[in-house]
Amino acid sequence: MAVVGQAALAHERLHLEDEMRTISLLKERDRLRAALLSSIGHDLRTPLTGVTAAIEAIGVEHPEAASLPLARAELARLRRFLDNLLDMVRLDAGALKLAPEPMDLTDAVAGAVHDLKDLLRGHHIDFQVPADLPLVRADARLLHHILINLLANAVQHGGSDGPITIAGRRTSDAILLTVRDRGPGLEPGTEAAIFETFAQGEGGDRRGGSGLGLAIVKGFAEALGIDVSASNDPDGGAAFTLSIGSRLIVGTETDGEHGQASA
Repeated sequence: MAVVGQAALAHERLHLEDEMRTISLLKERDRLRAALLSSIGHDLRTPLTGVTAAIEAIGVEHPEAASLPLARAELARLRRFLDNLLDMVRLDAGALKLAPEPMDLTDAVAGAVHDLKDLLRGHHIDFQVPADLPLVRADARLLHHILINLLANAVQHGGSDGPITIAGRRTSDAILLTVRDRGPGLEPGTEAAIFETFAQGEGGDRRGGSGLGLAIVKGFAEALGIDVSASNDPDGGAAFTLSIGSRLIVGTETDGEHGQASA
């Protein structure tokens, strides 16, 4: 029996050693990936700034140039990708610094639509965010980035001129904010997986995308305490919904200390 016990202990020790080696390798892989992404992101900033300045200079000298809108749109898309890259590194490293404040969702959505006006040109925006929704407590920069990525995703996968719906509504315990496109929708069963880093799929962030946009949405939403989900709309297309719980709604009974401070 003693021999059997010693063999079992030895086997368990070997198993634990294998697990520790695996964990060590995963940590090193993540560290190297973060370092690589950070290096690429920072190295791209300088040439991107130079290209932006050159295109703007061309626009001043030749404002009639037909290729300017496309060049500016592609630069904006590259800048969003770069921001996503660097923010994903910060997210993975736990380096995000939050500055929550009371925010008007109508203004937040309008600001995101305005900043993407070139990308959204030609798309009908069905704006259904009531002005009387209560304020929510969130970090303005992170929420703006979430909305930017959801809108850009809807443009990319909703067709060249497909309509985009942005709808907000109050429920008994949350505020729901949904961005809906009229594209091909999501592959059944991928509703959760498309939020994973570098995940791609039919209708996800999807085929042809970097796979970072929706991962940023998920990561930032979690950092803010907001739930995010994806689904296929019954009328067609994909719908991405932010669920802002009552503890983040300013003025609710569960808002507690924050609600008192903002009163």
